[in-house]
Amino acid sequence: MTKKETITLIQTLVIYYPASRIKADELTVNLYYEALKDLPGELVSAAVKRMTATLKFPPTIADIRETVAKAVEDARGVPSAGEAWARVKRAISRYGWNRPEEARAFLGEDIWRAINMVGGWMEVCVGESPASVVSAQFERRYNAMREQERELVQIPSTVREEMARLVGPLTEGMRLEEGKAG
Repeated sequence: MTKKETITLIQTLVIYYPASRIKADELTVNLYYEALKDLPGELVSAAVKRMTATLKFPPTIADIRETVAKAVEDARGVPSAGEAWARVKRAISRYGWNRPEEARAFLGEDIWRAINMVGGWMEVCVGESPASVVSAQFERRYNAMREQERELVQIPSTVREEMARLVGPLTEGMRLEEGKAG
């Protein structure tokens, strides 16, 4: 998103929400720009249009990023956890435990990763745990993966990089302390 697109965004929010306290001043523009500059301007604009149609109050930066993340997820055709589990059940019926490569191709990498988190293809197909337990574990892991992917879009790349830079010395210090305690 460019600075010019950010100015237009702020002006749009001021017009759509005249009772809000949003000001089209330099500070506001800079804050929005820093928070949204890693996203395509047209996508942000479309997300804001979508939200202004339904929200009675102006969207926050978090609202905007969340709507963009949801749009990215929808465009990728990411199934819900329930839909993913239904695909797993179809794959079990079609390919059984002895054709994991074909099942993997049918399911896709995201679903396959979640399967591996609950013990792998063999465990899902013929494991001793009841299907309801495996299903619940799968859905929990799958939803956690989706949440992590959503966060990658929701949290600006500059913030992730800054956090990693700042946390690095802390974790190094913790490792040193653990070494002394042992």
